[in-house]
Amino acid sequence: MRIIKLDLPATFRSSDPEISLVSDEIRKQFFGELGRMDQELSEYVRMRAAGYLPPSYSVFVRTQLQPEKTGTLTQLWIVDPTVRWPAGLLTRSAWKLFVPILSHVVRDTVMERFQGVEVDMQEKEARVTVLAPTRSWRDPVILSVVVFLLTSLLWWFVIPLFQNFMGSGPGGGAPGAGF
Repeated sequence: MRIIKLDLPATFRSSDPEISLVSDEIRKQFFGELGRMDQELSEYVRMRAAGYLPPSYSVFVRTQLQPEKTGTLTQLWIVDPTVRWPAGLLTRSAWKLFVPILSHVVRDTVMERFQGVEVDMQEKEARVTVLAPTRSWRDPVILSVVVFLLTSLLWWFVIPLFQNFMGSGPGGGAPGAGF
């Protein structure tokens, strides 16, 4: 199981060139309306995003308003129950391919709710974070590292020490004879 967190930043601008969202009064009013509809908007984005995923996936959405940037940061948390080791190594790059689709979902959802507002999704600034369960000592990666370290210790320290002991000790055999 993996938990994927997608951060999708967006900026807003008015579709009417005579109205500017940079104005403090208009921005305050717009973000006030956006704040009142925050839960409804997040739920609608969640439902639409879940439609693109298999039913076994869980989707959670959180929208952070950023009035100073005239934008929002939409966080989608997706629980992917199908990813196991070693396919989990490619999870982040695979979900990067899904960013344009989810950006489109967020953009369309906001534009449906707010007529006259254009949403510019900042897809290049989108971040994908993959959270994996903690590894136990029986994990293949951890076991491989332990075997490598123990084998290195054996050949670098124990075998030369044993060869020196066998070659120089009483009745230790012919000089220069070793393994």
